[in-house]
Amino acid sequence: MAKRNKKSGLQGQNEANITPLADVTTTLIVVFLITMPALMWNGFQVNQAAAGSENSVVTPTEAPDEDLLTIEVRPAGLLLNGSAIAVEALEARLTDELAGRQDKTVVIAPDDAVILGRVVEVLDIAKASGAESLAMLNQIGR
Repeated sequence: MAKRNKKSGLQGQNEANITPLADVTTTLIVVFLITMPALMWNGFQVNQAAAGSENSVVTPTEAPDEDLLTIEVRPAGLLLNGSAIAVEALEARLTDELAGRQDKTVVIAPDDAVILGRVVEVLDIAKASGAESLAMLNQIGR
């Protein structure tokens, strides 16, 4: 039997080169990390007030608009345009009210004694009912 030469030209590299695979995988991860926040966004935009304002209390210059949909969030319950309404019935009523309006703005006026979770719940219901813009109103003296 003939001995096999260890340095023959038939012997090749037995390991796979994974450098191109790692490069492609890293590139895909970076692309997904950049695009996912844009794809998953389903909230609403909140415009932050400008800093450095000397006067923090704004006095109204005219009477409030009676055509606005206003939800007052109080510890005792909710008021939709001055009439009491249950949380369970709010979404259906808001959907009906917003369907016939051109201006789909909902103003939410929370009481100072109401916890934040309750206000956020009303914001979510208003957005789910079809409100295109939401406004928060802080009524001083209530």
